[in-house]
Amino acid sequence: MIQRRIFSELEAHLSQRYITVITGMRRVGKTTALRYLLQKVGHENKVYLDLEKVENRFIFQQMTYEDVRIDLEIAGIDFSKPAVIALDEIHLVPEITSVLKYFYDTYSIKFIVTGSSSFYLRNHFSESLAGRKHVFEMYPLDFLEFLQFKNADAEVLEKQAFRAFHQGVYLKYKALYEEYLKFGGFPDVVLAPSEEEKVET
Repeated sequence: MIQRRIFSELEAHLSQRYITVITGMRRVGKTTALRYLLQKVGHENKVYLDLEKVENRFIFQQMTYEDVRIDLEIAGIDFSKPAVIALDEIHLVPEITSVLKYFYDTYSIKFIVTGSSSFYLRNHFSESLAGRKHVFEMYPLDFLEFLQFKNADAEVLEKQAFRAFHQGVYLKYKALYEEYLKFGGFPDVVLAPSEEEKVET
């Protein structure tokens, strides 16, 4: 896994009680960030739930919080200890904010969640989770991250940043920059081995 620059910021927030909300366009790497953070948790009282799976969505659509608690225990959470629950694609369960609020207020639970920007901007989170969340916006790779994904040397570019145009720097990165402009900075596309696969991805 190639570490994005936002990962250090996310990891610093991992020790905080607030819900970590990772938003952004599809395919920018939110799920990868979520799994990265879960690996950094220093205990095993944690669970990852992908809400694209119907059976996981069902957990948070039940009639009572007690039923939700039981299913989370079955998934491996011990509510008598601090726990981390990572939820991917929360926009698929619009009513989930009230569930998060209840468990955040009742137990020592750290939630890390991902959702689309449009989900957050529609304010599903704003009122019910006021004062309980911190939102991190993920974007496609910038050019320096693109170079890292391509295993290219970025040292010259970093040294010359914000300086006057230099022909040698331009020529060194010309082909890579043209690829970046042509195909963009979505990680899966950048890592595709051929132009044909980049187009299909």
